[in-house]
Amino acid sequence: MKLIPISAGHLHCDGGALFSVIPKVLWSKMYPADENNFTKLSMRCLMVDQGDRKILIETGVGNHYSEKYLQNNGVKAGNHLEESLQQNGYLPEEITDVLLTHLHWDHCTGSVKNVNGEKKLTFQKANYWCSKKQWEHSKISNAREKAAYHTEVLDFLYNSGKLNLVENEGVLFPNIEVRFFDGHTPGQMIPYIQHEGKTFVYTSDLIPTAANIPLLWLAAYDLYPVKALEEKEIFLNEVIEKGYILFFEHDFYTECATIEKNKKGFRMKKTLQIDKNL
Repeated sequence: MKLIPISAGHLHCDGGALFSVIPKVLWSKMYPADENNFTKLSMRCLMVDQGDRKILIETGVGNHYSEKYLQNNGVKAGNHLEESLQQNGYLPEEITDVLLTHLHWDHCTGSVKNVNGEKKLTFQKANYWCSKKQWEHSKISNAREKAAYHTEVLDFLYNSGKLNLVENEGVLFPNIEVRFFDGHTPGQMIPYIQHEGKTFVYTSDLIPTAANIPLLWLAAYDLYPVKALEEKEIFLNEVIEKGYILFFEHDFYTECATIEKNKKGFRMKKTLQIDKNL
């Protein structure tokens, strides 16, 4: 089995949104912002190549958005996902499965592409997977979160018959277990990947960047912050106890890290890269 980071491009968000109630004088020492207070984020997908089965985790934003919308969100137009796959030796038709941690636009709308005004699956032969709880929530979400869902793309994906709704935690594929977290958005499905005696956790928006590791450094995007805080503490204690490696989807500067706990709380211990350190 091989683990290969795949880029779907970059975006930005306001630093205050990324770190919520944490003052800028503190978070800016850990994660830089530009003159407009924008922090640069990655859309770092992950290929899990198991030979016959090729599983892509997340798909980025795709090509559904206006130039102004992309500019406002710090996204450069382009076919970043498929280009990155090609650079790493993969064609779209080789992908057998697409795992979506949740259905916010920056995580999943690259699953579908717009071809001359017509929607098509980006990965025609793949089965797509997300939690049933997240799918159902996406249909009833409140005004605060509603803009994060691209209804037309999600409905097309569902109506394709290729979207599988996962109801229970546990093993989804060989060496890949999923667990549900509800603080960011109900039914966020986090994959735990067993590889060469190590466990990698694709953190998605559970912990967007390494700078979000400290317990109280939550993002304002979390729909239920108290729930997110409770889940995060339990998760981080388990990470330390079992020696998990965190793989960050959104951290522009850090791909993977281990963590530790000292008198000041949870902290990053060591940064890693799959192709260099592991």
